[in-house]
Amino acid sequence: MGVAHDFWDRLPLDVRDPAFHADPYPFYERLRARGDGPVVRLPDGVLVVTGHQACLDALGDDHLGFGTLDTETRSFLMVDPPEHRRLRTRVAGPFAARAVERLRPAIEHRAAELLAGVDRASDVDVIADLAEPLALDVICALVGVPPGEREEWVDALSWMVTGFDPQALRDPGTDAKVTSSRLDFARHLRSLAERRRAAPAGDFVSALVAPGPDGSVLTLEQVMTAVAQVVIAGFEPTVNLVGNGFHALLNHPGQLDHLRRHPRDAPAAVEELLRYDPPIQLLTRVALRDTAVAGVPAPAGTVVGLLVGAANRDPAAHDRPDRLDITRPRRHLSLGWGEHFCLGARLVRVQAEIMLTALAHCGAVATGEPVRHKPTMISRGLERLPVVLTAGS
Repeated sequence: MGVAHDFWDRLPLDVRDPAFHADPYPFYERLRARGDGPVVRLPDGVLVVTGHQACLDALGDDHLGFGTLDTETRSFLMVDPPEHRRLRTRVAGPFAARAVERLRPAIEHRAAELLAGVDRASDVDVIADLAEPLALDVICALVGVPPGEREEWVDALSWMVTGFDPQALRDPGTDAKVTSSRLDFARHLRSLAERRRAAPAGDFVSALVAPGPDGSVLTLEQVMTAVAQVVIAGFEPTVNLVGNGFHALLNHPGQLDHLRRHPRDAPAAVEELLRYDPPIQLLTRVALRDTAVAGVPAPAGTVVGLLVGAANRDPAAHDRPDRLDITRPRRHLSLGWGEHFCLGARLVRVQAEIMLTALAHCGAVATGEPVRHKPTMISRGLERLPVVLTAGS
């Protein structure tokens, strides 16, 4: 998700308008209308891609990569092939489909525990009371963070994620908090990595500090960066998907009722919710050599913004794209595509399936309190989502 710091300011949209944060999709449609096709060239040469097929093609184009784009916010997985494949192989095991399915019973149990533990006499915040603790417990268990240390990760992790959005860092107070939290997070990670290097425990961090198949050993800094990427890949998208997704269902009671009556449709519902209001709105690439995007020339060095939120509402790819239909066939780019497909995609999907189905079963209804979105651009998520649970757990 590396992105030039001023990308959003380059767009011919008022991205600071509260209406944009509440619902960016009409803004994207106006941007789409400015171009003769699925690509809009900005005056400074940046290409903004709003079409589904054009984004798909760009994600599969090996002439587009990360290069030196925004190196200060990139993870060690945001490198180009072949180095990317070698590094991804070292960290991909816990996120494989079989590995995640083995976690499903534990995730279901934890979701049930969280729902059973809330005070049903008062409002329940889907974000703070359910989505965040579920995602944190699951990813920490996968990584190998001891249960007694997980609370220390919560605040640092949330601010770390904020730090991946350059727009949020424009506020001096936010920037200072992110810097402090990065130091805290690094301290936690370093301590865990050093302990696992001295005494392996069969978890993800232990696997990282051990020699790889080719005998190579990652530096402590690489291990820390890998763990940070894995934690963020499994935490923030999950929280935002559950929040965005259930908010959308609350606004479409017929769809929520369908999920309640047909829980087997949960996987399809998650895919449609990923399309409808994705937790990641933007992916960026840079032209590594002269190429073209949907026929539009992109000389080497051109920044290419893949506006996933717009591509998912492309009328050329989706019938009635602004309509939520949880039985719609899966077709979205919310988790990326190709070499850089989201590492935690399966884990994100399974957690969302479980929590959204459980919330539907509990008869969760909106309180009527206005919701606010986080002040971020790349990722999209709610600060709070208060509901009342009206049925049994």
